[in-house]
Amino acid sequence: MSTSKQKPRPAAKEHEPDWAALDALTDEEIDAQIAADSDVAPEWDWPLDDPRVRIMVPTDVKAIRAKFGLSQQRFAKTFALKLATLRDWEQERRMPHGPARTLLQIIDREPEAVRRALGPKAKTARKIRKPAAPTSNPAQRQPAARNRRREA
Repeated sequence: MSTSKQKPRPAAKEHEPDWAALDALTDEEIDAQIAADSDVAPEWDWPLDDPRVRIMVPTDVKAIRAKFGLSQQRFAKTFALKLATLRDWEQERRMPHGPARTLLQIIDREPEAVRRALGPKAKTARKIRKPAAPTSNPAQRQPAARNRRREA
């Protein structure tokens, strides 16, 4: 076991940009730097018809819920949402997209339609089958395939 003292490591210096120098740059100077090394410039010219581009329009989930005066728990239960997901949306840790976003838009515009659609299903009258008449001959109760095998 070694008793030699280890030298403390110097604290790592975090890279902090010189914001004052960056703010002082003119558009012409920025264009000149990009022209000198185009790899450092971000690509901002994204075509909106590209299927990989998703335009995220924020949905104010908290405002939708507040419109109905429901608690988070009651809103989640009423509209079949996970409570944790609803909280993430309201605290803007996540954004609803796809079917969830569509559901929230429908809840906002037509809440009664959603309640009807998600409510308990109406019971329909079931067709009652008449029980088969009991037969006394066991051969008549067996399926036709079994009868054929015995005859052969």
